[in-house]
Amino acid sequence: MPSNENIRHLLRNSMGITTCIWYKNGLFMSMLDKENKWGPPFLLSDIATSDFSALLDSTDTISACFVDYSGRLLYMNACEERKEPTVLLESRIIGSSPYNVRLVEADGYSHVFYVVSHNRKQLLAYQPINQRNSMPEVEGIIIREGKNYAVCSDETNIHLFFVTDVQGISLLVHRKIYDGKASKPVTTPFPYSPSLRLQAVVSDDGPVYVLASPDEGNDTSVIFKYDPVLNKFSKGLEVFSVASGQGSDSLILVNNIPYVVRSLKASFILARINRSMKNVAEETRIDLSGRDIPLKCKFQSTYKKDRNFKCDMTFMLFGNGLSFPFDIKTLSMQKNENLSDDKEILNERIRELEGRIEFLENTIRELLRP
Repeated sequence: MPSNENIRHLLRNSMGITTCIWYKNGLFMSMLDKENKWGPPFLLSDIATSDFSALLDSTDTISACFVDYSGRLLYMNACEERKEPTVLLESRIIGSSPYNVRLVEADGYSHVFYVVSHNRKQLLAYQPINQRNSMPEVEGIIIREGKNYAVCSDETNIHLFFVTDVQGISLLVHRKIYDGKASKPVTTPFPYSPSLRLQAVVSDDGPVYVLASPDEGNDTSVIFKYDPVLNKFSKGLEVFSVASGQGSDSLILVNNIPYVVRSLKASFILARINRSMKNVAEETRIDLSGRDIPLKCKFQSTYKKDRNFKCDMTFMLFGNGLSFPFDIKTLSMQKNENLSDDKEILNERIRELEGRIEFLENTIRELLRP
């Protein structure tokens, strides 16, 4: 079963107009008006299943990719006149339909990721979407109990994370995709349940944060930091435990500071993470009030006021209009209390880069030696 079922996609364009795309016996779209009320739903496709992904690109174009009832992978622009969607993948083998679809933009193009079961393996496939027909490429094998993977973009490079198994050892894997080509995998031990949901967000200053969290279950949630310059993971930091209460977690960045939000039945727990990944710097409990209903959402925005806010999945309140359960302005005013730690990390990065340069210089000298 797809792990993204019942997740709404909220897309706020550069003019501040918010659009919601969701599944309910078909793929629907609705817009939020000036009075913070939802307009009438508009049917995008009546052949779509609940396994879909939506994307708001840098030109404010909204597109959707979904699996239909025949097991085909289809792609369409949501705001154009009704046209036949483009068929990206059509499997003729029973039981090998794509699932866990994800859309992402990089280098001016849209890219789609999905999983295909083949020979009792979960193959993670990648396919660029452009003017010419492109063939899918397998980027890795997801561990059998693994629910999903995480994919994010820094506008040029795509960062892909998934959990795999090598001789009985679980590993968290990173692969960078640039210009359609994937880098060699970088791994770190993953001694946690492989059924944890993965989320990933790229910060503006470089590092990628990866969250592995339970999906409505009693389990711990762990956050990693991946350095794309040094090509290495930090040690996993436990954010919430079973004692925190049963709920779902989301990963957000405000001013490049990572937060993990756990949604409980009557409240939220907001945990601010130390950027050095040594500990949880602060925890705040936010109580729910009134008839606000928190729903899990994929939130994307090209709106200039959202520039300092990034997330993979987050919780939104749908009771009276739409709002975040936390105050973004208050979070953005918090200063990083660990400037010395940041300087230490920066100096460590500089030392490693200097070591690389020295190694390259010595290698060039050996090659040029007569």
